[in-house]
Amino acid sequence: MNHFRGILLLVAGCFALYQGWKIHTGSHALGAFGLGLLAIAVGVWRLTRKEPPRLV
Repeated sequence: MNHFRGILLLVAGCFALYQGWKIHTGSHALGAFGLGLLAIAVGVWRLTRKEPPRLV
């Protein structure tokens, strides 16, 4: 599940960066760039961290 969420966050981050690039001016563009970078960072973190042990 973490890999799926990581890939989904990478896609969402790329989409946010693309939307920021299309706007490219103003505070909305900065917000899109910030959210895009944050989503990509969390996606990479989810893909690279060790899987927690199962409780069941």
